[in-house]
Amino acid sequence: MLYSHPGVPLIVHLRQVAESCRQLLQSRKTVFDLPNGLLADLGYLAGVTHDIAKGTRYFQHYLLSPDHKVTGPKEHALLSSLLGKMVVEQYLAPFDLSEIDRQLLPYLVFTAIKRHHGNLKDFTKELFLEEKAAILSEQIIAFQDETEVQSILDELLLVVNFSFDWTVFKDYIQKETYLDEYADFSLDFFDLGDYEDLPAEAKNRYFYWHQLFYGTLLLSDKSDVILKDIEVPLSVQPSLIALESYRQRKGFDFPQTSLDELKNQAYHDTLRELENVFRPEQHLYSITLPTGLGKTLTSLATGLALLQKLGPSFGRLIITIPFTSIIDQNFAVFQDVFGNPTSDVLLKHHHLAEPAYKVGDDTLDQDKSQFLIETWQSGIVVTTFVQLLETLFSNDKTKLLKLPNLANSVIVLDEVQQVKYELWPLIRQAFKTLGERYNCYFILMSATQPLIFIPDVEIKELVPNYRSYFKSPHFNRTILINRTRQEVSFSGFKQDVIDYCKNNSAKNVLVILNTKQSTLECFKAVAAELDGETTDVYYLTTLITPYERKRIIDRIKNYNGPKQQVIISTQLIEAGVDISVHTVFRAMAPLDSIIQAAGRANRYNEKETSGEVFLYAIAEMRRASGMVYGGDLMVKTTNVLKGMSETDEHGYLALIEAYFKEVKKQADVLISPELTALQALDFEKVGAFKFVEEQDTESIFVQLNEEAEQLWNQYVAILDKVELKPYERKREFALIKARFYEYVVNVPLPYLPTGGKAQNIVFDTPKEEKYFFYVSKRANPSACYKYEMDDFRHNSGYIPISQPLTFIL
Repeated sequence: MLYSHPGVPLIVHLRQVAESCRQLLQSRKTVFDLPNGLLADLGYLAGVTHDIAKGTRYFQHYLLSPDHKVTGPKEHALLSSLLGKMVVEQYLAPFDLSEIDRQLLPYLVFTAIKRHHGNLKDFTKELFLEEKAAILSEQIIAFQDETEVQSILDELLLVVNFSFDWTVFKDYIQKETYLDEYADFSLDFFDLGDYEDLPAEAKNRYFYWHQLFYGTLLLSDKSDVILKDIEVPLSVQPSLIALESYRQRKGFDFPQTSLDELKNQAYHDTLRELENVFRPEQHLYSITLPTGLGKTLTSLATGLALLQKLGPSFGRLIITIPFTSIIDQNFAVFQDVFGNPTSDVLLKHHHLAEPAYKVGDDTLDQDKSQFLIETWQSGIVVTTFVQLLETLFSNDKTKLLKLPNLANSVIVLDEVQQVKYELWPLIRQAFKTLGERYNCYFILMSATQPLIFIPDVEIKELVPNYRSYFKSPHFNRTILINRTRQEVSFSGFKQDVIDYCKNNSAKNVLVILNTKQSTLECFKAVAAELDGETTDVYYLTTLITPYERKRIIDRIKNYNGPKQQVIISTQLIEAGVDISVHTVFRAMAPLDSIIQAAGRANRYNEKETSGEVFLYAIAEMRRASGMVYGGDLMVKTTNVLKGMSETDEHGYLALIEAYFKEVKKQADVLISPELTALQALDFEKVGAFKFVEEQDTESIFVQLNEEAEQLWNQYVAILDKVELKPYERKREFALIKARFYEYVVNVPLPYLPTGGKAQNIVFDTPKEEKYFFYVSKRANPSACYKYEMDDFRHNSGYIPISQPLTFIL
């Protein structure tokens, strides 16, 4: 008998994967303009053939021998993919298809099977097989039992009323007919054929057909191995009734203040408008409301109501948020709403999420938990923009595993203004295709709604008369005072901040600058000038640990006087940090960032007077700000603010709309390299996409306290276990990963005076190469990292002990 895995007959595994592929594709309501049931049948055929080449004696000996001895070429994906392509090609013969579909679909099945154990390569590169010919010729005559292989095909293909002769395939491989066939297809179809002339939408269709197909094969294959001994939990579609009950428990239906009444109005108006404007063919919606009007619960309710309208067979609600800190905050609210539910109802997924999937009173083991979490098997998934977008534009099998569970979902993008405008053309095309083909529905939510889609044409607003909310007296909380018409020196800016703090000692002040270096210098100057007896001064950048940042933000949020609070921060505080101060000083930035900064002042309209937001153009920061944000956005902001000396919050909406109209002009003329690659089926080039640009950094672990010291010791012990395989170490580390990274600072490599970057950061002890970190020990703290438990004026995070290098951060 032939086996696929130890103790698992090959036919059993192939049947399970094939049936799973078919069931998955049948259960998803997708539109790919194929005859009814054909997509699911093709998935079934891919499952039947994907591991057939495990039947060689080379693989069987490797699998079943005690020491997994390799006696010949044991790889199986390529030969299996050649069979899959031939089977599909023959199966399609009687169907009424376009000529392009008939030619291309078998090759897309080929690439999906070929790469089911690895990451996708660019499509045309996959079709040149000459260097593999010798191995394939050796494998095709090395099948341990060809009679059993034919028997497997006969039995499994009978399900789709199809038969295939193994000897035909064997002859095809031995004659190497495939070499010219595949190479000619690449040339004739792509370089000289009709593909290049197809409209963009048609090319998008092929890309996302392939990704769904590939993801389905991956998910089915992995599920059969990882989840084979458990009953897989079914995602539970949560009910809007639970949220309504929560609102009743919290007394939301009996508002105590006029602001609460306004929140209630926005909530109910949005749900009513969904009833009015929803159409099955309308896949894009927006929610535009001022900060502080309860968008979190309103978007949850809207997503649940939309799921309800789409029917019980529809998928899941996916809530995406730009920052992990906001995810943790919102997830806690959702847990309260649904009564601390199990993971099949509510799930959190980001790179630091705990690998614990709860079913009933039990938590599944780590491997199963991680798999179920990473494949989004829940009714509500709370995750990041990174997880969503790097799945949509990926060639990575570990990311694409979740793609089948993206189909038929309602997807909320909270704080959507965080998507940089360079990505607008890519996202616009992708979301429209996913709406049409995957039957997904999108809700884009923001107080500063970007013009990714054309309002009222491509996207429907769900807040009727949303402008009226921005004009409410409750949302006239701040005044923007424009001091950018004349540049000031950095020293002049610092002095203005110091003078203001001294003259307004009853007011808490937030200063937001565009670089870490300028933030540090401002912090030092302010801390040196303001009296520690009457004022607390805090420094917030990513050069202090997440542990410290959380402590500082908690202190600010729980402020009850009497000391003045002054926070010097980078832009990290602008989105998702729920604090409220009297006054904000903001260095010039793109307008959406300025409005987000203003949202940290008098946030709850709780101050006696309007919060002041002072906007400065700082001469020394002009170049660095352009590097951080892009010079074009700075120019557009300057143009929109030209001639304006000050405006209250009621004027912000007009400003932001004028700004995004200018940004849209810029976005509309961009050529997206990712979109070009996507439409060329260049999967590897698409996979180069990163939502957040990676920096060259070195990591410091800071043992701030006893917990940090213990975590470091646990980490070292895991790496020192020589008996562990790499994946086993990764699995053990996952249990402490979230807490471990509370004490990690990632420091960008500094630029050299001569150009280029240094190879290392400045630190007073060598890097512990075996453990991949620089370490500031609790018993002997580094001079490069200043920290005192209760004196925040000294907590300036990482500072190089000598500064011969220039940081542009």
